Amino acid sequence: METHDPDLIDLLIAERAGDQARMVWRAREARRAAGVAWSGMAPPPCPPPRTEPERLTAARAKLAARRRWRGSAQGRFVGAVAQVQAAARDLHAGGERAREAAARGFQDERETCEAIARDLRRQTLGLIAGVRAARRAVRDLS
Repeated sequence: METHDPDLIDLLIAERAGDQARMVWRAREARRAAGVAWSGMAPPPCPPPRTEPERLTAARAKLAARRRWRGSAQGRFVGAVAQVQAAARDLHAGGERAREAAARGFQDERETCEAIARDLRRQTLGLIAGVRAARRAVRDLS
């Protein structure tokens, strides 16, 4: 059943939270307008809360739009750039760990340095894969 889709569940939770926030805001605005208020300055009447099926329909529509965008050249490009950024952050952190291990004693930290070097290679391959994916997405625009 599609309601077990984690992305749909997240969007449905967001729809509920948005409805709740709108109700709180409207109640606060109604309290502010209570008492003496200029004509026409009161907030509009609050519409009835959406039903759960209405929220589910809205969440499905947002999920479909998100998936269409992710599948587009722009969405694939942005996803690939995010992959490159994450790999670059990991590479930087790995480089720092490598420098710290070497500073502690290169001979004594040989196994640690070897393990870090393997991690750096893996992260570099992830970065390269992200760059290639970004280039493919840009080429798909042609």
